[in-house]
Amino acid sequence: MKFALLVLTALAFVSFGQYFEITNDTGYDIYFVYISYTSEDDWGGDWLGEDVMFDGDVYEFDISDLDWETELFDIQLEDEDGDIYTFLAVDGEDYGTGDDDNVFTVTLSDID
Repeated sequence: MKFALLVLTALAFVSFGQYFEITNDTGYDIYFVYISYTSEDDWGGDWLGEDVMFDGDVYEFDISDLDWETELFDIQLEDEDGDIYTFLAVDGEDYGTGDDDNVFTVTLSDID
């Protein structure tokens, strides 16, 4: 019984994603992605760096070095035209669509 409980606990822990998987379905290339704690006043650095998230691309942003278990996140993307897509108070353990947490698609309907 103890072994089964240990296995279930381990599986529950593994099921929590330590990433945000974002699909760009805007029709435009995205040049900047910012992820910061909701409690922060500053967006911090660009998570794409020199990369460009082309329309149709899927990127996985690793948040395992952040306090993803207790903090909420704000995510902001900026496309080639300077349009902004902002997601506020995203739970690192419980956000997304479909069967997987932390997986979502950015579309033109998400534009600020």
